[in-house]
Amino acid sequence: MFKIKKRILAYILCGAFLTGISGCGIREAKEAVGYFRETVDDIVASQGETEQEAEIPEIEITEGASAYYYGYSTLEEKEQKVYRQLAAGIESFQEEIPVDALSQEQLEQVMRVLMADHPEYFWTDGTSSYTYQEFPGGEIQNLKVRPEYQTDRAEAESIQEQIETVADQWIAQAPQGDTYEKIKYVYETLIRQVEYQEDSRQNQNIRSVFLEGKTVCMGYSKAAQYLLNRMGIFCTLVTGTVQGDRPSSHAWNLVKIGEEYYYMDVTWGNPGYLNPVENDAYISYSYLCCSWDTLAPTHVPDDTIPLPVCEDDRYNYYKNAGRWYEEYDQEQICQVLQNDLTQETAMTELRFAGQDSYELALEDLLEGSVIERAVQNSGILIPGQTLAWQTYYGGSDYLIIIAWQR
Repeated sequence: MFKIKKRILAYILCGAFLTGISGCGIREAKEAVGYFRETVDDIVASQGETEQEAEIPEIEITEGASAYYYGYSTLEEKEQKVYRQLAAGIESFQEEIPVDALSQEQLEQVMRVLMADHPEYFWTDGTSSYTYQEFPGGEIQNLKVRPEYQTDRAEAESIQEQIETVADQWIAQAPQGDTYEKIKYVYETLIRQVEYQEDSRQNQNIRSVFLEGKTVCMGYSKAAQYLLNRMGIFCTLVTGTVQGDRPSSHAWNLVKIGEEYYYMDVTWGNPGYLNPVENDAYISYSYLCCSWDTLAPTHVPDDTIPLPVCEDDRYNYYKNAGRWYEEYDQEQICQVLQNDLTQETAMTELRFAGQDSYELALEDLLEGSVIERAVQNSGILIPGQTLAWQTYYGGSDYLIIIAWQR
């Protein structure tokens, strides 16, 4: 006798919407990983009547391609084989995909990794059911996965063509040469071209970005991965939660420049997310090619993929721009403001290393006379002329931006 078991494998990273201070307005953390439902049907048969094993189709992953599939590289050999089998079936819209036998835990992990590696699979979110035959002694055979597809193959091909057209247009405008500048371009382009909107359509895949122009953290992160991979730059998806009054699911990216890894969070750099009322607010570059120290106070990655050490900060935007301050020095900041005004800079960016220096600066800039003194000392005003400014602050990155309105 053997049993045929049917389970529902649900892989929904961010399937519902919430409003949270720190998060993406998506599914609660405790619900984000997935769930299982099981029905068991007992049938009488002999082991000799089981289906004959046949060669299962797999996609080919070349050495060059595998460099972009970070999750794949973290799997064991037998899990990698099932990964390739699932990928072949999903790419061909196969209703029932036979795969080599794995445990329930392993199968879920492979599906999670597969979806993390492939942002181009917009036609499925990984939600699947599967069946297998279990013999006395626990041997499993004839494991088959039935993915849920959000569109049929013909429609997916049409959508894919539209996505590629927009993606290629954006890529064509990217700077040449320097990897960091290309990553920065993608970061800025997604923020400027795509609105953060919690109730946007298809916001868990790249359709929301390239076809709708509205998305949430998952859409931003998958789109960044999709664009950079097409540009020949390593970028993978990282999922987890963010801290706050109520932890919520979140997604961001891991990128690589040379031999070093860095984090990138497009969502948290987006003024539409940080300051939804201020549509003209400025981009925060704190989450562009940053080290783990920047994310550690707020971001908690899950266990989908083991993450490398990210401690290099040579691409810290504000350090390189000379706008990083370990301590608050009133005279120093006043001189910085004065110089920016004299040079007719559109905005002044001040990034502080910690909470204490940030709060001192904020109190002085908002309630003191530092800005007024800098304006007077700059000598830019003539009789009858006025100057206004808007101050942006309040993020977890200790960043203050003063936008000058001449």
